Amino acid sequence: MGTMTPSKPRLAVIYDGAAGPKVFRIAVDIAARAWNAGSGVRVRRLGELVVPDGLSSHPDWLEMLHESAEVPEAGPADLAWANVAVVLRRPDDSTALRCLRTSPTPTRG
Repeated sequence: MGTMTPSKPRLAVIYDGAAGPKVFRIAVDIAARAWNAGSGVRVRRLGELVVPDGLSSHPDWLEMLHESAEVPEAGPADLAWANVAVVLRRPDDSTALRCLRTSPTPTRG
């Protein structure tokens, strides 16, 4: 009889695209630390990236837009893949999680 080796943890780090550079940096930091600890990691964006007016006067936003240009939008498959999900959003946005709603989780028997 063989021994089962536990699968490595899988973390989905999902950040609100409208929350700004600080939230994006926190998401990247969490992902990097989890990766360095041996976890599988997915970084995903929730919703569209929001560009503030007068973008040229916001270098932190420009940098974030450049670094996050290829980050895929989060979806139910990302939650199904992950053992753990961390969702970072603006505290005033109660609608940010709507796009991740999935069908009811089946019960385990």
